[in-house]
Amino acid sequence: MLRLFFIISFFFAYSIVCAQQNYFQQEVNYNIDVTLNDVKHELSAFEKIEYINNSSKTLDFIYFHLWANAYKNKETALAKQLLENGETEMYFAKENDLGYVDSLNFNVNGQSVKWEFDKTHIDICTLYLNTPLAPGDTIYITTPFHVKLPSAKISRLGHIDQAYAITQWYPKPAVFDRDGWHQMPYLNQGEFYSEFGAFDVKITLPKNYVLAATGDRIDEAEEEQWLLSKVEETEKLIAGKKYSNDNSFPPSSREYKTIEFKQYRVHDFAWFADKRFHVLKGNIVLPRTGSKVDTWAFFTNNEPELWAKALEYINDATAFYSEMNGDYPYNHVTAIDGTISAGGGMEYPNITIIGESGNEMTLETTIMHEVGHNWFYGILGSNERDYPFMDEGLN
Repeated sequence: MLRLFFIISFFFAYSIVCAQQNYFQQEVNYNIDVTLNDVKHELSAFEKIEYINNSSKTLDFIYFHLWANAYKNKETALAKQLLENGETEMYFAKENDLGYVDSLNFNVNGQSVKWEFDKTHIDICTLYLNTPLAPGDTIYITTPFHVKLPSAKISRLGHIDQAYAITQWYPKPAVFDRDGWHQMPYLNQGEFYSEFGAFDVKITLPKNYVLAATGDRIDEAEEEQWLLSKVEETEKLIAGKKYSNDNSFPPSSREYKTIEFKQYRVHDFAWFADKRFHVLKGNIVLPRTGSKVDTWAFFTNNEPELWAKALEYINDATAFYSEMNGDYPYNHVTAIDGTISAGGGMEYPNITIIGESGNEMTLETTIMHEVGHNWFYGILGSNERDYPFMDEGLN
């Protein structure tokens, strides 16, 4: 029996070594400039992608996700999934509540290339390279794009009036790993499997929007001071318990601002904007490295009395997961109070959006859970579509 144990252990260890030798990750780095039109509920954007082929294979084409097209009509994989689950919001949606991405014009290294939509899924396309991409080589892909934002009642990307949840919004290459390409249509479940890289994103929108996003704000002292003034107002509101149930939207400023965010070693970028947000800011010292991480909470007048303790929940979650799994590797953790249709909360790198909670316990447990996703899936980077137990299960 002992001999059998050693034989099994040897082959298990050998398989791990072989797997490690075959392992690689592509690197995908983004520069995106995007402007929000809050009258037409549209995004106008331009992106430049640095794509580094770390595989041992030469690539003749690259699959892209165009996941905003999942909201385009009743024939998409998302629409069919929602209907199968008894959710009819998209099936009976008016044209104005649907969404899509268009105005695409892909170039590679400054030259136009042939590209085409997938024959089955309009939220996938294939980019054919004029020159094959050899192992170790890098190409630069550019395209403008325009997104007509859907109603956020359908799924996670979209708006409710002038409250914006901008998620899975930009064209991005599908993952290429040792098992090949993982081009897949957008679904409510299992949306995460993307290449790691860096993001440099400039967001332009009316000046009185409160904006929260993946990544660190860059050289924005004026924006930081404005947010800190919001923090003072919010702390006074909580101290005096002068909560309001007015959730109406103030008029948008005629002036615009551009806020830049940068983040490294992540595989997605999301942002949220609302003119009604109250703001709280705190921090936590991590248990191993002693690094300080800023914690932020952004919330509306929907459930302000519940969000009064949101920083405590965020701090506790960050401390717990850091202690159990290794220190949080980024500079901020943020929770957003928002209207979403897909479950109680939804995670993105550095930031999570939380739906209506109803009581303190639900809000606390939801924030704890969503913050935990920064480790599982965020740092682990597992394929949630194929291995949900490594995402929802572990977390």
